[in-house]
Amino acid sequence: MLLKNFNVLVVDDVILMCDFLYGVAAQVADCRVFKALDGKTAAEILENEAIDLLITDLEMKSPSGLELVSRLRCGQFTATAHDIPVMIFSGNTYLELIQQCISFDINDFLAKPITGGRLTKKIHHHLQTEKVMRSTAHYQAISAGLFKSEKPALAEGEQKFRVSIVRELPQHEDKYDEGDSDAASRPREKDFLFWPENATTGYFQLDRRLRNLAFNVSCFHNVFVNNCKAVAIESERKRACDAIEYLLHISKNFKRKEQRREFWQLFNLRIEKIKPLAAELAQINIKHHQAVLALLKKLSYWWMQTCNRPIIQRNDDNDEDSRQHG
Repeated sequence: MLLKNFNVLVVDDVILMCDFLYGVAAQVADCRVFKALDGKTAAEILENEAIDLLITDLEMKSPSGLELVSRLRCGQFTATAHDIPVMIFSGNTYLELIQQCISFDINDFLAKPITGGRLTKKIHHHLQTEKVMRSTAHYQAISAGLFKSEKPALAEGEQKFRVSIVRELPQHEDKYDEGDSDAASRPREKDFLFWPENATTGYFQLDRRLRNLAFNVSCFHNVFVNNCKAVAIESERKRACDAIEYLLHISKNFKRKEQRREFWQLFNLRIEKIKPLAAELAQINIKHHQAVLALLKKLSYWWMQTCNRPIIQRNDDNDEDSRQHG
């Protein structure tokens, strides 16, 4: 039986509200829910558990919800990736505070009071909708300026409301955000690496990382073969390297390796195979056309071998197995 658990953390310093959030999230299929009554406890959970979705109140004692999100986006938690979906809610949200949250690319804002039905829909949406965040270095710069001056540090010429810049991963074809300054350099072509429809490793975090890797390596391939400007190619190369690094990080820190030992043995072999490819991608001279094409071919071969049974299975196949053994 494949694991499909999503780890959700709910945070609120009001006990009744925290219990309400916990109870609603716990009713969502395949959700494993953690709760915290303060930012300190929440930070400890983020440090030790691979959380997939954070739902937090904004106005709490130190660390506040904003400080907690800042630490998350800056990559300060060992077990939790910096780019997970974040939902923030508050009873009294001021415009300046909203602007500060937007600088950390918050996925959703919810105003109190909120119904259980609406919260459930929001949880489903954000667990199923992948958004590509920026690098931890970007958020570290934002955080340094924000908590020094109490105002969000914005790049010159950049609008305060930047939700449109968050890029959404494609489901069947590449999607581009009109607000993305790099959109023109990301050709709308068939994916170079393709994540099979309804495919899963059985682990939500790994599925996210593999989809993210496929998307970013495909973007690098597209700008390279279309002879785009060097700055665009370098930008996509960095995103592809980051995507591989995120996959390596999640694989290393995964907490449930004692389950499905055969899977982890095979998957770890695939991880060892991509490490030298990642190093080569980071160092290769993009002016050496044939060398880059050869590397892309090796990445494609690695992907083809990885996206096969028993590492990758289809959800519909797993459902059929459940019916046969149910």
